[in-house]
Amino acid sequence: MKENMSFELKAAREEVVRAQVERFQNFYSSYFNRKETIAMAKFFFETVYNLEGKEEWETLAFNTYAKVKHMMKEGTRESVERLIELNTITDELDIKLGKLLLEHGWKTGTKITEEEYFERFRELGESQSRKKQLEVVLFNLRKFYDLAHRPINSYIMKPAAVMARMLGVYPLFKKVEQGYYGTLPVSQEIFNSFFDEVEKREWEFLFRAFPELEK
Repeated sequence: MKENMSFELKAAREEVVRAQVERFQNFYSSYFNRKETIAMAKFFFETVYNLEGKEEWETLAFNTYAKVKHMMKEGTRESVERLIELNTITDELDIKLGKLLLEHGWKTGTKITEEEYFERFRELGESQSRKKQLEVVLFNLRKFYDLAHRPINSYIMKPAAVMARMLGVYPLFKKVEQGYYGTLPVSQEIFNSFFDEVEKREWEFLFRAFPELEK
């Protein structure tokens, strides 16, 4: 289980998350303001990184999910597990970045700029973990879109939600549900454009921070 964090470290991690979400909102502003893609953009760039209910989510992921995952459909199980994987990688990196902020004298309630975020991001290092994080993000993007656009899944989602409630893991499934309904109204053409832009810009961001990843 994760270490107990001080009030200061929790606040620093929250600032890391806020700065990251703000970066996404700036990078992909057109998708946050386009009717067909608002829900999708909010899911992948806000909901996935949101700390609200995080402790309950993690407790279920680590203590309960393993006991009930065999009772879920393969597609649902894979989606939950990919979100757990992304959450684990991201949380570890956010905590490390929060510690680095504190080492630089960051004070609770202070907002860091996009430039400051990038400097700490680069200073922290962890290039291989960042690479893995991005690979999982891109996989999830594609997987959730495919999940939402398989006709049979429109008949599976509601029973799956009922099953998740019965098994006591609905908070885990809820994020899958949000991803499903967020990508459902998005056409293939718009999704491809969105995916291509995210893939291009996020790799560029990583390569700017860690040029060695381009080799």
